[in-house]
Amino acid sequence: MKTLIIFLLLLLSKPYFLFSQNCFAITYAQSADNRIIPSGCSVITISKGENVFFAGNDDYINSDSYYWVQSGDSSGYGVIWIGTPDNPQQGVNEKGLAYDANGLPRFEVNPHTERIPVAGEYHNYVMQIMHECSTVEEVIGWANKHQRFPYMHDQMHFADKKGDAVIISAGKDGEMVFTRKTPGDGFLVSTNFNVANPSNGFNYPCWRFDKANELLRQLIDKEESLSFNDVTKVMDSVHQEGASWTIETMVTDLTDGVMYLYYFYQYENPVIINVKDELANPREAGPLSSLFPEDVQQEAAKRYLKMTKTIRINNVAGRTWSGLIVISLVLLFILPARNKGLRFWIPYVFVLGPLALVARIIAFNSVKTSKWRNALIETVGNLVPVVIAYLIAEVILILKAVSGGVSQQQQVLFILGLPLLTAWIIFHSPLLALAGRKNFVKFLFQRFPQVLVTTNLALAGIFAVSMVLVNKTIAMSQIIPLSPWIVMTWLAIIAVGSLPGGLLIFFYELWAIKRGYLAWNLFAGNEGEVCTPGWSKIWWWIPISILFLFVGLFTGVALLR
Repeated sequence: MKTLIIFLLLLLSKPYFLFSQNCFAITYAQSADNRIIPSGCSVITISKGENVFFAGNDDYINSDSYYWVQSGDSSGYGVIWIGTPDNPQQGVNEKGLAYDANGLPRFEVNPHTERIPVAGEYHNYVMQIMHECSTVEEVIGWANKHQRFPYMHDQMHFADKKGDAVIISAGKDGEMVFTRKTPGDGFLVSTNFNVANPSNGFNYPCWRFDKANELLRQLIDKEESLSFNDVTKVMDSVHQEGASWTIETMVTDLTDGVMYLYYFYQYENPVIINVKDELANPREAGPLSSLFPEDVQQEAAKRYLKMTKTIRINNVAGRTWSGLIVISLVLLFILPARNKGLRFWIPYVFVLGPLALVARIIAFNSVKTSKWRNALIETVGNLVPVVIAYLIAEVILILKAVSGGVSQQQQVLFILGLPLLTAWIIFHSPLLALAGRKNFVKFLFQRFPQVLVTTNLALAGIFAVSMVLVNKTIAMSQIIPLSPWIVMTWLAIIAVGSLPGGLLIFFYELWAIKRGYLAWNLFAGNEGEVCTPGWSKIWWWIPISILFLFVGLFTGVALLR
């Protein structure tokens, strides 16, 4: 058993457990209405020979971004900004210093209150740097002289026209760490994990980080000189279409002072901006999309509609399942069937909806033998606690991911431990002990082997089916804050996905009932007494259930890839 647990922990340390890597590639920012919403960014610096390029993908959930210019004066350098005034995502100043950032889970840092204070909100920190610094060396010096906010929820990537670059992030000890690329041939990449402390991140290891490094290395090795088309192809290869999407891409030739902007990953249609000319004659601030021709805007609108299709599907599915539950509850009282056992069937219809209603109709079909009827009731009783707990585990994982990341150990605890503990302590033991007039503490331990087997079998089916389907419903613009319809959609998926596991439990219950083991039938109003198998009778079912659990888990993981 110890070896099995160790193997399970290693397996679940993979980043694609429960959600695909794309989901964990999502990072988060605070919106104007205090919702936490997902964002992301892939940022690169590459220099080769006399060419220096800085580029960033702004991955977010909106249909547009914002563009504005702050002209320079005696108090600071002029800067071209992309993002929003209270959350500047990217910037290039008149001296050829470029900036972008990667969102990260919040991490407490040493604010160094003994240093020079920085006025304003969180975003003023980087804006002050861009107005006051002209090189990466100056950025590092500035950061070492000024106070820091007591936390960071990002890492800052700067580069200058000499080919110098730095990523400023929070170290494990709460001190700022400077990850450098010195002038000369080479490159530096950052995505949504802390390069100095990978545990502070949403997506480590990150496919975007690995892909960008691979392609940049090829550009350094090839004989031809570097061009903006080369860099654009790298950004194209790591753009996102899914739970969040690449709204815009900035590729800046820092040597010549030229920006190439792309809207909604339309890399064949750049807007070209000369930094010096733009700062001298700034255009009016406004939506980024206004910089692009009408056909580019229309194509972006089509892509945005496609990206948000999942949200509309979730709304329809969630409302439909809610309606089916209401109809099933009404039919539960209308359809001819015995009225006893409603304390069992009403809450279970709330969870399984029409599936539980169909099970009740079949169970009380006079054609069915008592053995099949009893096995079906036992199956429903065993299945529902796992469905409820799995849904709760998913909600917890999403909320944990938003507030500060999810460790592999937490994934194991919630996805395997919560269904088992919920079924055992909250459902089986108190409800059945009460119905059977058993001593709760004694029955708690007597019931555990039964709960272990049926929970493993239920999760086997849920892993194989629901893991993939839930991942396809991820549309973070709706999830954060949690929409009731996405939760109902998940419930529908998990309920349907539990059917294969329910079939396994049914065959197990046929074996158990043949030997006189009944429990949920008494709670459902049938005659008899609660009788549960002990370890000596059921032990050989435990490795079988674990085997099915692994088969379901491997199936789900394979389909996620």
